[in-house]
Amino acid sequence: MVKKVLDRLLRWKIPLIIVLVLILVGTIHYTSVPRREISRLEGLWRDVLSPFQWVASKIGGFFQSQVAEINQWRGLKERNDELEQLVVQLEAEVFELRNYRRENEWLREALDFRDEGNHDLLVAEVIGRSPSNWESTVIVNRGQAHGVVSGMAVVTNAGIVGTVINSSNYTSTVLLIVDAQSATGGLVQSSGDLVLVEGGQIDQGTLLARPLSRDTAVEVGDVIVTSGLSRIYPKNLPIGEVVAVESRQYDLSFAAVVHPFVDFTRLEYVLIVMPQGES
Repeated sequence: MVKKVLDRLLRWKIPLIIVLVLILVGTIHYTSVPRREISRLEGLWRDVLSPFQWVASKIGGFFQSQVAEINQWRGLKERNDELEQLVVQLEAEVFELRNYRRENEWLREALDFRDEGNHDLLVAEVIGRSPSNWESTVIVNRGQAHGVVSGMAVVTNAGIVGTVINSSNYTSTVLLIVDAQSATGGLVQSSGDLVLVEGGQIDQGTLLARPLSRDTAVEVGDVIVTSGLSRIYPKNLPIGEVVAVESRQYDLSFAAVVHPFVDFTRLEYVLIVMPQGES
C-alpha cells in the first residue's frame, strides 16, 4: 500500500513541484505588496517563516560584519605596507644625505688645504684595508684614470697619511706612515731640527722619530712636521706629537715615540697631492 502511494507521488512529483513553486511565488508576491490587511494564509506563512528570517538576518549581519572587518584589515595592511616602504625609502635617503654631508665636509677641507698650501688635491674614498698584520695599507677609489701614480703623497687636514705604492685604472694602494716600511723626513717644529720618521708598531699605531744629528733635542709634546726635503711630501705638513723619548744606554742617539695626528682607524676620505694642474 505504502509502495503504491510512493509510486503515485513520484509519478506526480513534477506537477507537485510546479504547484509548490507557484504557491511560493504567489506568497512572495502578496507579501511583497504593501497592504494594511493580509490574509490568514499570508499571516500563517509569515509566522512560519519568521524564525528562519530572524536566523537568516542574524547570519547575514554576522557575515556582513566579518566582511567589513576583513576589508578594514586589508586596508590597514595595505596602509602599513605603504608606511613600511616609506620608512625604508626615508632611511635610504637619510643614509645618502649623511654620505653627501661627509663628502661635502671633505671637499671643504680640501679647499681649505689648497688655500693654505697652494696644492692641487684629489679627494678619494677609502674602500678597502689590508687584512695583514705585517703591513698597513688602504685602497682608495682613485687610480691612473684620475692621474694617480706611485709615489704621490696622501694626506688629510689632520696630517699626512701615507704614499701611493701602486695603482690600477680606478684604484690605488696607499702605504700608511705607521707601516714599518714607511720612512719620511721630518723636523721638530719648535727647533727646526731634522729627524727621520719611521713606522713604529702597527698594532699601537705609533711612529718613531730618530735624530739626524747628535745636537738634536726632542721633548715630550713637541710637534713633528714634514721637512719638505723629499719629493713626496710638501713642507710643514703635520705628522704627529712626541709622547715619549727613549734613550739608549750605549748610544748617544735616541728614538722619540710619536703619536700621529691622523686617526687611521676612522679613515674614510683622503686627499691625494697631485702635480699642479692635474687634479
